[in-house]
Order: sequence, then C-alpha cells, then structure tokens
Amino acid sequence: MWQRFISWVKRLFGKAAVKVPDLDRFARQYEDITGENITATICNKLAALTLGDSTLEVNGGGRRAALIGEALDGVWRDAGWITAQALGKGGKVLVPVVAQGGVTVSVIDQDRLFVTEMRGRRMTSATVLADAAVIEDRTYYRWMDYTMDEKGNQFIRSRATNEMGGEVPLGVAPAWADIAAEVGVGATDRLLLAVVRCPRDNRRGDRLYGVPATYGAEREIEEIVEHLNVYRREYRLSRMMLGLDSTLWAAKGDFSTLTATTIDQVRRTVQDSDDPFIPSPKASLNDKSGWDVYAPAIRYEAMEARLQSLYRRLEKACGLSQGILTERQQQNYSNRDEVRAAMYDTYSVIRGMRDAWEDALDDLAYAVDVLAERFALTPAGARGQYEIAVDWDTSMIESSAESFAQLSELQSRGMVSKAELRQWVRGGTLEEAKRAVDEIAGEMDALAELMPGGGDDDGDGAEDEEDKGGDS
Repeated sequence: MWQRFISWVKRLFGKAAVKVPDLDRFARQYEDITGENITATICNKLAALTLGDSTLEVNGGGRRAALIGEALDGVWRDAGWITAQALGKGGKVLVPVVAQGGVTVSVIDQDRLFVTEMRGRRMTSATVLADAAVIEDRTYYRWMDYTMDEKGNQFIRSRATNEMGGEVPLGVAPAWADIAAEVGVGATDRLLLAVVRCPRDNRRGDRLYGVPATYGAEREIEEIVEHLNVYRREYRLSRMMLGLDSTLWAAKGDFSTLTATTIDQVRRTVQDSDDPFIPSPKASLNDKSGWDVYAPAIRYEAMEARLQSLYRRLEKACGLSQGILTERQQQNYSNRDEVRAAMYDTYSVIRGMRDAWEDALDDLAYAVDVLAERFALTPAGARGQYEIAVDWDTSMIESSAESFAQLSELQSRGMVSKAELRQWVRGGTLEEAKRAVDEIAGEMDALAELMPGGGDDDGDGAEDEEDKGGDS
C-alpha cells in the first residue's frame, strides 16, 4: 500500500517522497487484535499517564481565539486514543481543512504522510492522504499537497482519486465539495499541519518519522508471547482427569466393544477435551476402587516468576520504569524526589510525549490561525492573538495533598492568587476561577454587613484596612 501511494503522489503532484520502510507495518502490528498485543498494552498505559487530568486552554479573547480553541478542543477530547496510537504507530498527523464555513481537523496515521522536502528541522514540502470516503461500495481518497518556498509563500493543492489512483472531482464526496482545490497563503514559516511523534529513538539519522514505543524490543515481545502460550498450555495440561473402571462403561453388559485406553486417547482427553472422564482398566486403578483422580499441580510460581522477569526485561528495553507491565513499586508520596527517582525512566518518556503534544498543538493553532485569516472566517488582523496553555497532570509523581499544602503556603505569602489556588483544586479556566473568588468575596462582605459591627471587627466604627477589597 505504501509503495502504491508513493507512485500516486508522484503522478498527482510530480513529487518523489522520501522512502522510509516499515511505517505501514507499525500500523498493522498495532491494530492486530488476534492475539496478545503487548505494544498496545504499553502504549495505552503510557497514554493514560501522559494525559491524566491534564487540561488545555486557548486564551486571548475575540472570535479568532474562540475559533482556534474550538478546533483544538475537538482534538484534545480525542487526545487519549491519539496519544496511544502515536506511541504505538510512531506518530499521528493533524490536518486542518476549511469546509462549510469552519475548520475541521483530520487525524491520520503517519504512514499517510509523504515528506518530499526538508529545510533544517522543518518540512517544506509534503503530501498527506487526508481522508477516505466509501460511496456506493467504492473507495475514494482525498489528498492535500503542501509546498512552501523560501519566502514563506505556501501553496495547498487538494485532489481526489479513486481506488486505482485515477483523479476524480473533489465533489465526488459531498463532504469534500466545499474544499478549495488551490489555496495560496503568504508570510508563513511552517506547513499548515501538525505531527505528534513518539519520542522513541528511531535509530536513524533523521526525525522525519517516529517509531513505536517498543521499537527495537521485538525479540523481548516475541519471547513474552511464547511464554504466555506455554502458560496457557500449562493450565490445559493440569486439568482434572477422572479414570473410571472400564467395566462401568459397558453398554447392557456387552464388554466386547471395550478396548484398552491408549496413551493417545489419554493425551487427547487431557489436553483437548472438556470431558474429564476416560475408561481405565481396573488393574491401572490398583484394584482399590472403581475410580481414580489425575490432577497435577500447576507450576504457578515458576511460570509467573519467568513472566514477570520477561516483563521487566521489556520495560528496560523500552526505557521504562517498573510498573508499566510489572507491579508498580510502593512509594512514599510525601517525598516527591523519591517518587520521581523511582519513576524517572517512565516520566522521561511521558515528558517527551508531552513536549511532542505541545509542539503539535502550537503548529495546529498556527495553522488554524492562518487559515482563518486567509478565508476570512473571523475579522481580519487578528493573527497571533491567542495563547495556548496546557496544565499537565502531576499525580503520577506527587501527592495532591502535598501540592495543595505547597500552593496554600504560596498563597498565604502572596506568591499565588486565590484564583490560581481555586483553579488548581476545582479546574476550569483562570477567568472562571477569578469570577468565583470575586463572588465569594462579595458574599462574605455582604454577610459581614449583616453581622454586629457591620464589618468593623474592633468596634471603632471604621472598616479595617485588611477587610477592604479581596485578593483575586
């Protein structure tokens, strides 16, 4: 598929994409649900630790900031699965497009991004397979080609193809009918798309594409899968078997049809059958009774010990601390430094993923801002009038009680406002927290007026200086 799409890109836009192997293999392996998917297990755990209760804000006021906030909020709501897939497949691409009077963001796999030119660390030419639509049992693809010259002039071309790569009108899919076929934008410094890359080292001399979080640990994963199969077989082999006197199996006293139980029959019964009963010659039962029980003990401790050892080897191979596949170590969360030291490897990976998200959100907000200006989606002249703030969750390395005590101490010293403290506890935006603090202060002032003395604590008839106003 990858090679076929490369040829389509060259035919549609006259560009030769950089050849990078295995990208489609990463996607197929992550999407495989037929067996144990160790990569998916690790990546979903890391995604949960990366995001937690983190929040995203787009500030600045005005319609432009509101439009950017709406576009980014839609992506942030899907940040969980985007992060897991970026870690599992190597990266995800966020592609904004203007249609039906607004900006929508498509989230695609990195194997649908074809880089054709780089300038330093920035992409200056690339093509993406932005969307696919099935209409009357036929699949159509929408392509977007980006080119930026040295002066910052950027040109975006949109094309549609059928299943064979032949070009068709964009209107073949109703959702694509409003998309402009050719767009030119001036004064840009990056392509109008964003990439969330896994921070794992790809062992190459460039950073064009990311690799999965388990890249290079394939042998360890294969050994774990093999051991899990042995583990399951161990349980099957230890299932109970009941040997009954073969004379009890005779029908209507006819013993002529009875045959001696063979080793193959016993093996088949124990391993593959849900029926634990087999006929046994009375001699094999030691003539003590008409039945006997076969129930060997499973080698649980040995099997589990090796499994945990393999899990720990994989964690080390992926640069992760204990607690992703193995049991998490018990830590005293009153000592942040101790917890950080124990979780340092995993935290480093999470910090790298958060940095990747911040870069991607910055690029995505920039792209939406430029497109909003170009297509007059909001009043002109508002480029750059926004600010992105991500409040990352810190619960994996510190106690909420400790953090609250620290913030309260800072607030008492005048180094943190009441609004900031309330925002940390209750969430929401800083503006909402300020309004809530002001409302509470107003209510307290009104209550003080109803009390004897009317807010004069010392009875001298004058309001105390410390009672005036409120720290917001």
